[in-house]
Amino acid sequence: MLMTATILREAFQQGLSFKEFIEAGEEHHQQQWHERFGRLELDQVQAARIEPFIRPMKILCLTGQWCGDCALQGAALQRIAEAAGDLVELRFIPRSDEFAELIVANRINDGYRVPLTWFMAEDFHPCARFGDRTLSRYRSMARKTLGDDAPVIAEQPEDPVREVLEEMLDEVERVQWLLRLSPRLRELHGD
Repeated sequence: MLMTATILREAFQQGLSFKEFIEAGEEHHQQQWHERFGRLELDQVQAARIEPFIRPMKILCLTGQWCGDCALQGAALQRIAEAAGDLVELRFIPRSDEFAELIVANRINDGYRVPLTWFMAEDFHPCARFGDRTLSRYRSMARKTLGDDAPVIAEQPEDPVREVLEEMLDEVERVQWLLRLSPRLRELHGD
């Protein structure tokens, strides 16, 4: 379910920066966030994909400091936001009772999953929601869980961590094009 702009704005305003969110966690969980961030610097091709961005966007991640997939996706999004400069504002909120309204209203497969990320226009209108693991992570899990019975055709990525960066970049770029081509925003910006 997509949330309203009002609900997302309120949650976003309570959100923390990447650094603040990591520091709010227990020390033994901080290491995986820092490690992932260190591995996920954008290469030239990835950075070039961000250069044409012109629409401001907001990204809000409901996540947990303890969660490995959260650390991976969160670090990837932070790298993308840094490369986009002022065009991408990224905030993190913890999976806690404080945000119960978001958690309960956004179950995935009837479960309370993290990470859960909302992509919004500059005025907080919701554009997309991305939740739980990326496709490459699910493929990896299927291979491990189902063994020879796994109908996974795609090759295993050389670097699974960087593959998640690529998948998150795909989603951010997809939303950027959604925003860039939006008749509502084209009228607002006069282009």
